[in-house]
Amino acid sequence: MHLSHLSILDFKNIAQADLELSPNVNCFVGKNGMGKTNLLDAIHYLSFGKSSFTTPDSVHLRHEAPFFLLQGQYRAEDGEEVRVACGYKPGGRKQLKWNDKDCRRIADHVGRIPLVMIAPSDSLLVSGGSEERRRFMDQVISQYDLPYLESLMRYNQSLKQRNALLRAEQEPDAGVMEVLEEMMAAAATYIYRCRQAFVEEFRPVFQFLYQRLSDQAHEAVDLVYVSHGDRGSFANLYAQGRAKERIVGYSLYGTHRDDLDLRFGGFPVRQECSQGQTKTYFIAMKLAQYVFLKTKGEKRVPILLLDDIFDKLDAGRVARIVDYVSGNDFGQIFITDTNREHLDDILAATERDYRLFEVKDGVVNPTL
Repeated sequence: MHLSHLSILDFKNIAQADLELSPNVNCFVGKNGMGKTNLLDAIHYLSFGKSSFTTPDSVHLRHEAPFFLLQGQYRAEDGEEVRVACGYKPGGRKQLKWNDKDCRRIADHVGRIPLVMIAPSDSLLVSGGSEERRRFMDQVISQYDLPYLESLMRYNQSLKQRNALLRAEQEPDAGVMEVLEEMMAAAATYIYRCRQAFVEEFRPVFQFLYQRLSDQAHEAVDLVYVSHGDRGSFANLYAQGRAKERIVGYSLYGTHRDDLDLRFGGFPVRQECSQGQTKTYFIAMKLAQYVFLKTKGEKRVPILLLDDIFDKLDAGRVARIVDYVSGNDFGQIFITDTNREHLDDILAATERDYRLFEVKDGVVNPTL
């Protein structure tokens, strides 16, 4: 599926934009702060019903505007035309529509238009806490496994309720705690098995891509899934930990504490990698996410968003990334950069159709 037309109204610093897009490569050039990332975030909204940033919808409204509205015209692989719209007005609920029909739950929309976005903030996969790596796993699996997303939502709701009881002044009712823990254990078991299977299947894809982008055979990388599920029954963990958790006031055990151990040469990435190696590492993880999603679920080809990813990479790594994403393995690609030379290199390397846009102060214009 590809996005053929994008309409934006009062989203961040973009007052209005109507763009006819290439089904292959679309490049946006401009200085920092001009609105390039906002364009990609609008496309992200249409796929996930939310921003790529963990911020409330209200902060994405252009100053003093009463609402924002995003509309996308898509074309599926079989030629079917699809219209998607996402709007937000302060004080009202966010609306997401598919072919002019309201989506009852945003969760039902996730995965319809698979998308992978790679941005400088993805460095948090390496430098950030475990929640960043859980979010990475969740975003991949949720795009091809709706029961996983539903289990994740049930688990998080039960976890929130259990933590509230653990913090309560009065001793929680044992029967209520047992019911919550049964719900958590059922959801956690499904989440654990899905994450375990995902990492096992994803690891070789990531390793292959890292070697291709780095061109360094001696740079061995690995991913190891770490979970309390390795210890056995979640129900037993919750029951055994309850007394200790009453003292600290929150749940110490469960899939909300899962992590991915990122390895380089057998050691933690943070200890071993240079700046360029670290960036190649998380770019390889995200590109592997793209390749992985192509083979899962209904095997829809994802849209790929590359937001200013070439900074702080040596010329060799840039050239290998450009060579890879310019090939025919990819569907529709959106690329932003402050450096016109990077974009010219990509466009020169591809034989596919492309369009180039200039972004300045929230205004987007096609250019030669």
